[in-house]
Amino acid sequence: MTTLHFYYNDVCPFAYRVRLALAEKAIPHEAQIIDLENIPDWYADISPTGKVPLLKYGDDVVWESTVINEFLEDVFPDPPLLPRNPVDRAHARIWIEYCNSTFQPNCCGLVFELDESRHEAIRTALRDSLTTIEKALSEIPGPYWLGDRVSLVDLTYYPFFEHMPALTEYRGFELPKSLSRVHLWLEAMQARPSVQVNRQPPAFYIEAYKPYVEGRMDE
Repeated sequence: MTTLHFYYNDVCPFAYRVRLALAEKAIPHEAQIIDLENIPDWYADISPTGKVPLLKYGDDVVWESTVINEFLEDVFPDPPLLPRNPVDRAHARIWIEYCNSTFQPNCCGLVFELDESRHEAIRTALRDSLTTIEKALSEIPGPYWLGDRVSLVDLTYYPFFEHMPALTEYRGFELPKSLSRVHLWLEAMQARPSVQVNRQPPAFYIEAYKPYVEGRMDE
């Protein structure tokens, strides 16, 4: 059987997506943490970008979290994390793209942007994207994004919600209580075994993001 090697960093939300998929599918693998501040030469040799996450499956290398999770879905189809129906599958990919193109940049941008004059605009954009998410979830019975079964859509979004305590601590942004459907989804995700074995407490993210908000990462 081909050995699956998984390289990640425990702070990286993109790697977290893959950790959740590996746990949901109970895929045997060997995992190794990569120190992104001191990348080993051997990792630079196998990674085209020097980033995480990355999978090495036999002699083949796959990177980028969204691509990795679809690769896992193709190679390890059970249990399925994407719908079988082509239209539903397309809709799932649309929401994954929305996370990558809109929600995630706003969520991460609020932490990493050091120019305070830009924070309010990012907060507004983040609130708008959360309102869009609330509306989408409200149209589905739930508890998950696509209904009663967890999917790659849920795994794509969840890590950024777990990181939100850092936004509260450093940027004063809290998940609005009025987003009732988002909170129900979040509770359902937090109850999943895949999340429970991987999740970190708020203090972990607050400490991890401290160098970024203080502008010390380039020193």
